[in-house]
Amino acid sequence: MAPPHRAVAAGAGRPLTLRQELVRKAVHLGAASIPIGYSLGVPRGLLEAVLSAAVALALVTEAARRASPAAGILFNRVFGSLVRRHEERAITGATWLAVSCLALVLLLSRHAAVAALWCATVGDPVAAIVGKTWTTLRAPVHEARKTLVGSLAGAVASVAGAWLLAGYPPVRALAIAGVAALAEAMPVNVDDNVRVAAAAGAVAQLLA
Repeated sequence: MAPPHRAVAAGAGRPLTLRQELVRKAVHLGAASIPIGYSLGVPRGLLEAVLSAAVALALVTEAARRASPAAGILFNRVFGSLVRRHEERAITGATWLAVSCLALVLLLSRHAAVAALWCATVGDPVAAIVGKTWTTLRAPVHEARKTLVGSLAGAVASVAGAWLLAGYPPVRALAIAGVAALAEAMPVNVDDNVRVAAAAGAVAQLLA
């Protein structure tokens, strides 16, 4: 029998349904306030402080749910239905997203960071939502799948942000979005929040 802190809430550890995926990505999309705020002039120092606090909280939560049975049970009761199978014993996507956003703000120029942050907080979840919806409508399966439709939708969303929000010319915005979409679709064992942020950030900085 698994120890008490490994107990999971109903639905945890199973492939996410379409509804659960939509809820998870809706929370993810809430992070779009970061690039929007940064593009509107939120001071870099303030954003660094907020993101540092978010990363610290996420890391403390990650440590607590492993070290304390009570904390593990509480975490699973609150977030268990939104946790993917591999995240039960690994760092969650939300933690990786917070770390990635902080790294982008710390390492990149403002315009490059805005573009990469948009790809990570909007392009990536849009790709997942469209891809999940597409596969679910075509067949009643709930395993995570990368789809061409989802990748194209994510690329379109990323182009819009890199162009209209970050101020890149359309061709450069398309290059940033294309790299982000390729990174999101790559079948590698690295969290997609990290892949998208790193790839989009590198190209955005080169083209800034």
